Amino acid sequence: MTNYFDASPKQVSECLNAFRPLVSLELGIGEDQENQLQEILPDERISAQEYVALECLRSDLQDLLATLKPNQRQVLMLEFGLSGEDKLTAKQVAQKLNLSHSKVRSAHGQGMKALRREQDLIKDYLAS
Repeated sequence: MTNYFDASPKQVSECLNAFRPLVSLELGIGEDQENQLQEILPDERISAQEYVALECLRSDLQDLLATLKPNQRQVLMLEFGLSGEDKLTAKQVAQKLNLSHSKVRSAHGQGMKALRREQDLIKDYLAS
């Protein structure tokens, strides 16, 4: 049997969220209930044009990163969270790649310098 006093804060939060009542997007809001909740919530979807631009940027960025040395690419991808993970600090990158902090800083600097030389490939994205 589980002892509820041993539950972590995250587990407690998950339990509370699991039993939160659902709210309809068609719920009337305002003094006269003339508006619906869905009308005031932001639309977080992106347009087809934005999606295509992001995919092109992602592809061009992959090509740009491919021009780097492997350790430079790994360091930058980890530090900027480009591999789908959270961003890591230089110290965390050093631990993850089993490198010294100075080697990580050096790879970062050299990689950024190389990317700046090739920034014409992505300058259109930077302007928008």
